[in-house]
Amino acid sequence: MKFALPSLLWLLLLVPLLAAFLIWAWHTKERLIRQFVQSRLLAQLTVGVSKTRQKVRLGLLVAAVTFGLLALARPQWGFSWEEVSQKGLDIVVAIDTSRSMLAADIPPNRLERAKFAALDLMKLAKNDRLGLVAFAGSSFLQCPLTLDEEAFRQSVAALDVNIIPQGGTAIAETIQTALAAFKEGENHKILVLFTDGEDHEAGVVEAAKAASAKGLRIFTIGVGSAEGELIRVRDDKGKLDFLKDEQGNVVKSRLNETLLQQIAGAADGFYLPLRGANTAETLYERGLAPLPKSEFNAKLMQRHHERFYWPLGIAVVLLVLEMFLPERQKVRRPAGVNTPATNVSVSANADAPIAQ
Repeated sequence: MKFALPSLLWLLLLVPLLAAFLIWAWHTKERLIRQFVQSRLLAQLTVGVSKTRQKVRLGLLVAAVTFGLLALARPQWGFSWEEVSQKGLDIVVAIDTSRSMLAADIPPNRLERAKFAALDLMKLAKNDRLGLVAFAGSSFLQCPLTLDEEAFRQSVAALDVNIIPQGGTAIAETIQTALAAFKEGENHKILVLFTDGEDHEAGVVEAAKAASAKGLRIFTIGVGSAEGELIRVRDDKGKLDFLKDEQGNVVKSRLNETLLQQIAGAADGFYLPLRGANTAETLYERGLAPLPKSEFNAKLMQRHHERFYWPLGIAVVLLVLEMFLPERQKVRRPAGVNTPATNVSVSANADAPIAQ
């Protein structure tokens, strides 16, 4: 059994307070009655009143409130499988995992910020299928297109600079890998490219134009700064040191915004620098949300059966019982005992003359 609104279960903590308040109010009423009503008169007024029934009525009221709160939390048990059709986009996210992404010009480093932005995009694209491509000197499909947010989240979390040993930034190959992730005949293919654009191979813009002719739209996100930053890596002993080229010179990585603008422009998209916390929101609102969405069948989803009416019905029954349960018991008079009215009638008849 599960609850659709488990946060409301905290209200059950108020039930003992309600019970304590009702008991306190009951005792206070009894005390005040004894103070203002004479004992002899009180005994006549309370003939047949059952304290046990009064306690039972309080218990019924508290139980009714308890079951009412349970009904508000919407208990569910049992489920059925349903195939849900919905409209959405197919979006492949490609993240650069080359060593230049270790530059810390945007803290904590470029790769971590790109991963955070990809997860922000996932939260916005709730009805869209997402896939993930990792690339450096080569590329591969890390996560196929899916509606499973947890699968995409785990795939993003697994990315690091060691996932692809080949150095470089093979953007052209990445575009081909992304194209292969889409099925033939599907429209509105989207590639979101997170990279610094550095150390790229030739023919990238041409590859973007060819992919655009096949229906792929590319949006590029620049990760890094134009001023650049030195790259710190760990050596075999785990010690941090600056990355150096083959000549022993310290490598400084810079964001290639011009190239990323050219790629996006060639594939009917646009370029955004990764700045602040609203980059993914701007990308989705300006670039992705206005696109027409295709209808596709989602995976089978569990539909839990609502059972709130059971505790609600019990609460109603308990309230009805509380309303119709009288506090007074019927007092039966012993046989042969005359009421005062009977005695008066007998005395009056005794004084009447006897008919002859």
